[in-house]
Amino acid sequence: MRPAANRRLIRVLVVVTAAAAALPLGVVPFRDWLEQRDRTAELRIEVEAVEAVNRGYEERIDALGTDDEIERRAREDYGLIRPDEEAYAIPPSPRAEHEIPGLWPFGG
Repeated sequence: MRPAANRRLIRVLVVVTAAAAALPLGVVPFRDWLEQRDRTAELRIEVEAVEAVNRGYEERIDALGTDDEIERRAREDYGLIRPDEEAYAIPPSPRAEHEIPGLWPFGG
C-alpha cells in the first residue's frame, strides 16, 4: 500500500472509533431526556388533578362562610332547628321478612 492510502485509512479508522465512542455518550442523555419528558407530562396531569380537588375545597370553604350553608349543614348533619320550630323523628318502615322455603338446606 501507499503511504497516503495508509494515512487515509488511519484517519477513517480514528474518525469511526471516535464516533463509536461518542455514540453511547449521546444516547444515554437523550434517553434520559425522553424519560424525563414523559415523567413531566405524567406529573402535570397529577398536578392538574390535585388543583381541581383544591378548587373544590376552596369552593366548600367559601360556602361554609355563608349563613345559608351553615344553617343547611346544621339541619342536615346535626338535626338542629330554630327556636320557633318543632322537629319530628320518623322511624324507618320495618323491613319485610323473607319467607324461607322448607327445602333442604333450610329446613325439613
